[in-house]
Amino acid sequence: MIDLQKLKKNEFKEAAASSIHVCDLDGQILAELIPIGNWALKNDELINSFMKWRNTFNRFFVNQSKVTVQSTTHYIKNLLIAQPNRIFFGIYLDNELIGHIGLDEINSKQAQLDNVIRGKSGGHTDLIYFAEKSIIEWAFEVLKVDEINAQVLSHNSMAMLLHNRFGFKLKERFHLKKVNNQNSHFFETCNEADATEKFYLDIIEVKKSEFNL
Repeated sequence: MIDLQKLKKNEFKEAAASSIHVCDLDGQILAELIPIGNWALKNDELINSFMKWRNTFNRFFVNQSKVTVQSTTHYIKNLLIAQPNRIFFGIYLDNELIGHIGLDEINSKQAQLDNVIRGKSGGHTDLIYFAEKSIIEWAFEVLKVDEINAQVLSHNSMAMLLHNRFGFKLKERFHLKKVNNQNSHFFETCNEADATEKFYLDIIEVKKSEFNL
């Protein structure tokens, strides 16, 4: 497997040179997946966009705390960049950041699809489909993993429909209990008797041999 840390560049131009093309079925380039590195910590627009999108789509996350510029910067630095088994990409359309997508918990056998968000409109109507297609193909072909999984709250129907197009299937389903903190809440897995929610945490996966283009 390649050294993911080498893709996490200090300057945007270096990162752009390591980007993954997002192409349509005819091979036309629609956008670029630019790996997040230390350059992102100097990009206020990126940090503010990540913060805004996380808060906008908060209901689809297990941890539903409101994020700030400070917490977003900490997340980028200590989780997206520092973790050697994780790689994250900004989705750029004509040099404009419109979303993000990543892979987490990467090892020699598998990876977890992470944080797929389109924050701005523009470009191809099916751009996120092709962005996900590109990163899955990259994981199978470059990282050489055998399967990719994802964690999705079952009421996130748009995400489920997108993942199903690639052949993702339900692997495990967990009941959820809401846990309140002082100013936020999160959901933790539990047995059925302790569940407070009518939706679930679904673990879905697709194997390389079952991947639908």
